[in-house]
Amino acid sequence: MDLCDLPAPETAPESYAARDLDTDEVRDALPTLLWSGLVEQRGGDRGTLRLTPLGAAVLREAECDELTARLSAVASFADTVSTGAAPRPAGLALRRLAEGTWTLEQAKSYVRTGETGADRS
Repeated sequence: MDLCDLPAPETAPESYAARDLDTDEVRDALPTLLWSGLVEQRGGDRGTLRLTPLGAAVLREAECDELTARLSAVASFADTVSTGAAPRPAGLALRRLAEGTWTLEQAKSYVRTGETGADRS
């Protein structure tokens, strides 16, 4: 919904599937999203859904919070690397951490042991 309006989930479930969204989850969350003013529906129950300015602001805030946490993890990881980690594993771990693919713990584990802990790299 951030990039364009979407039809109601019942009307065009393929629009949600293409965005890797579960139509049942959207349908369940829709009353709360409408009530809170984050989403508006035009054209009745089977109309078009769109983010309101408030919804867009809340989305941006959530994205900002996620990026802030990721940047904090990268900065913390830099402390780990400065203790003398090998450049190649540290570079890969840093890239995966910055992408959000790995957590800080996984990146540190990879630099120490060559593995990410429970998840294999």
